[in-house]
Amino acid sequence: MSSQGKKSAWERTSVQNLLRNRQSGHYYGRFTIAGKQKWYGLETDVLSVAKLRLADKAAEVEKLRGMVVSVEAGKATMRDLIEAFRARTQANTDIKPATVTAQLGAVKRLVKTWPGIEGLEPRQITTPAVFEWATRFKLEGTKFRPPGAKAPRRGNSATSVNSAIDALRAILDLAVERGQIHVNPVAVRRFSSGRLKKKVTKKALVLPSRNQVEALFTAMEDNGSIGGGGVEAADFCRFLMMSGARLGEVPVSSWACVSWDRNLFHLPGYKSETSARFIPLFPELGALLKKIQERRRSAARFHPDKRDFLAPTDTIFRIKECQKTIDAASKRAGTPRITHHDFRHLFATTCIESGVDVPTVAGWLGHNDGGVLAMKTYGHLRPAHSQSAAQKVRFASTPAAG
Repeated sequence: MSSQGKKSAWERTSVQNLLRNRQSGHYYGRFTIAGKQKWYGLETDVLSVAKLRLADKAAEVEKLRGMVVSVEAGKATMRDLIEAFRARTQANTDIKPATVTAQLGAVKRLVKTWPGIEGLEPRQITTPAVFEWATRFKLEGTKFRPPGAKAPRRGNSATSVNSAIDALRAILDLAVERGQIHVNPVAVRRFSSGRLKKKVTKKALVLPSRNQVEALFTAMEDNGSIGGGGVEAADFCRFLMMSGARLGEVPVSSWACVSWDRNLFHLPGYKSETSARFIPLFPELGALLKKIQERRRSAARFHPDKRDFLAPTDTIFRIKECQKTIDAASKRAGTPRITHHDFRHLFATTCIESGVDVPTVAGWLGHNDGGVLAMKTYGHLRPAHSQSAAQKVRFASTPAAG
């Protein structure tokens, strides 16, 4: 069929700005804001409901357009700038959805902890005012009260505070761009009253022993179907530990990534341009992949109506995460709770303990700094290895007499 004969994925309706996705049947609103097209999912496949939701969305868009015009004209209030920043963040396709959510959350904390900021003009946001707000935020937090708690939580984490400060800086950058202010008060290098951002206290990295890890895997395999299948979940975590992959890299790792003849595995990175990398097909990693292949073939033999999912384009794992299985297994095995990312830490620590130099491990992890971050993160060793290594240290030419 020619390209002209192909149907578009989108079906126009009699209502302006309202389109229907042919595949899902759901309706979407399409608007143009500041010269850029913006789509809004209306989360319904019912036309009458879509019309009502489109009307609400259209009112929001008109309000947003007015704010964008004010920003462009250099007459924006902080409310206008905040909304423009939100719109710019949501329209940014170069950042991950999780980052968008985090930035919008930071703006929400800013507005909640600085009452009245939306009614101010950018010139009223002075350096002393910023410092006063940041100090209050560090001490009082957002006053969020967790369910069941008798009193609001006091203070916020360094990440929460610092991300809100970064959001304020980005918002005021918009005012600088349009000439409303000449200097961003958050960009001042030194505050006479002290430190603006909250000091980050690095959490000690405590990893389970090898025996605890094996006990965890055994318990996971006994978990049955909780969280995506016990055996599949255990192998998923083994893969993380044996490859050093980030959690988001596993769902995009297919059988085409395995190069048996070159003894390499290609990890399709996503965090940066240099995070895509080749790692050695370590003996245990290769054995794990072959075990998964055999399990798939065996399942297909017993169920002829199902394929084995071993085509080059098929993903190696059919689950994307298994934290519930990990948590349930940790309780059953009596091991410390760990996350998916901790298996990446286990990979790096095991490699370093095995004698691999830090720059090489950093390359396997997808770092491009020559090992600086890896040295900061994994400069420690587990106590058992540390004590064993200490016995090899000699400060004299001959061993000390017992």
